[in-house]
Amino acid sequence: MDAEVLIAGGGPAGACSALRLARYGHDVLLFAPFDRGEGKRQHVGESLPSSTRVILSTLGVDLPPEIVVARPPSHLVYWGEMQGEGSSWVQVPERESSLLVWRGPFDRFLRQAAESGGARLVPDSVARVKRSRAGVEVRSVEGAEFRGRFFIDATGRSGVLARSYRQKERGFRTLALTGHFRTEETSPPTMIESFEDGWIWTAPLANGLRDVTVTVDAGSGRENLFASAIERAPHLSSLLSGAPLEGPVRGIDSTPYDASRFGGEDFLLAGDAASLLDPLSAHGVHKAMDGALLAAICAHTILARPERTGDALEFYNQREKSIYRLTRERLRALYRQERRFEARPFWRKRSGGPASQEARRASRPLLEKDRALGGSGAVAEAPVVEGDFIERREVLVAPGRDRPVRFLGPVCLPDLYKDVVSTGSAFEAARRSPAGFERALSAVEWLYREGFLEPRDSPLL
Repeated sequence: MDAEVLIAGGGPAGACSALRLARYGHDVLLFAPFDRGEGKRQHVGESLPSSTRVILSTLGVDLPPEIVVARPPSHLVYWGEMQGEGSSWVQVPERESSLLVWRGPFDRFLRQAAESGGARLVPDSVARVKRSRAGVEVRSVEGAEFRGRFFIDATGRSGVLARSYRQKERGFRTLALTGHFRTEETSPPTMIESFEDGWIWTAPLANGLRDVTVTVDAGSGRENLFASAIERAPHLSSLLSGAPLEGPVRGIDSTPYDASRFGGEDFLLAGDAASLLDPLSAHGVHKAMDGALLAAICAHTILARPERTGDALEFYNQREKSIYRLTRERLRALYRQERRFEARPFWRKRSGGPASQEARRASRPLLEKDRALGGSGAVAEAPVVEGDFIERREVLVAPGRDRPVRFLGPVCLPDLYKDVVSTGSAFEAARRSPAGFERALSAVEWLYREGFLEPRDSPLL
C-alpha cells in the first residue's frame, strides 16, 4: 500500500478530512494540483457562516488576516416582504459574524495545514478509481498509480467516484453566474435581491471590486442571462450604476443533488461530492468542512475498529441524507416567502411540493424494539459520535423527528429522560443529574418544547 487513506480533492472537504485523519495517526495521501485555487479566484461560496469558526477551532487552525476580507458595514435584503431591511455587521460580535474570504488562498491555507499535520500532498488529480478486495487503486491524470486501504472522494461536482451514485433534483436546472464589477464604494454593503426569474447575491471584495452572483434557470447565453438579471433587479442596478464589468462572466451548474449512498466499507463521499445544496443555503463550504470532520471520524472507526464498520456507515449515510432533506425543506419555505413571483416558473419549481409532508414520511418512525417510556419519545440505540469514534449508544427518538439525539451540551438526554419518567419529577431528575441542576432543568424544558415529554397534572412537573 502507498498509504492507508487516499483522498481526492484539494478543496475544504479534502483538506479538512486529510488533516484530521493525519492527526489520528493514519498515513494519508491528498491529491491536489498545486494550481488549484491559486490567485484570488472567486466563485459561489466565498461567504462563510459564523459557525465556520467552530470548525476551524476544532481543527486547531487560525485564519491569517490576509485571507479574510474586511466585513461590510451592513447587509440588505430585498426578498418577499423584506424590502431594504437588513442588519448592521458593526453591531455583531466578531464570533457571530460571517466571514468573507478569498477562496483561492483559503483553500491553499487548509491544504498547507493538512500537510503540516502529516498528510502527504500529491500535486495531481485523480482520474480513475478502482475498488477491489485487495484495496483501492487510483490512477492520476498524469498516469501514476497508487494503492490504499480507504478512499475519500472530495472532488466536488466532478465526483470522480461520486458520480456513480449521484441523484440530481428533477424538474429544473440551476445556473449560478458570477461576475466582478469595479465599484470603488466607500461603505459597501452585502445584499440579496430577488427578481421575477431568480435571485442575486452580491458582496464587496478587495481593491474596489464587487462580486455579483446571479442564480437562474439554466439557459443559453450566460452573458445575456447575467445582464438581463441585473437589469431586472433595481436595487442592484442602482448599486452598480456606471461600474464596469471586469473579466468574463463565469457559470457553474448549481443544480442540487445528493447520492443513493454516501459510503461503503472502503470509501466515503465528502463535501460537494456527496451532495450539493441550493446556493441559497450559503452553507456549501461549511457543510463541506463539517462533513469532512465526520467523514474522518467514520473512516478512522472503519480502519481502527473494523467491527464498527456497519455503525460508521449507518451514521454517515443517515446524517448526509438528513442534512440534504432538512435543508431542502427549509429552502423551499424560504422560496415560498417570495409571493410576488410565486407564479413564475423559477419560483414555482423551487417552492412547490408538500415539503413538510415529505419530510414527515421520510422521518424515522419509532421502532418496535424502542422502549417507550412516556410522552411521545422513546429510548433506542443508534450510532453516534463518541470521542474520536462512532459507537452505538442510547439515544432519544420521537415520531416525526428526522434524527435521534443524545446530548444537549453536557447533559445525557436518554439518562435524564428515564429519570424524569421513572421519578415523575423534573426537579428530582435534575437534582440527580451529574451535569448539574440548572443545566439538567434547562434540558428538561427542552424535552418538553421538542415533544419528547408531555406535561401532566402534577405540581412537580
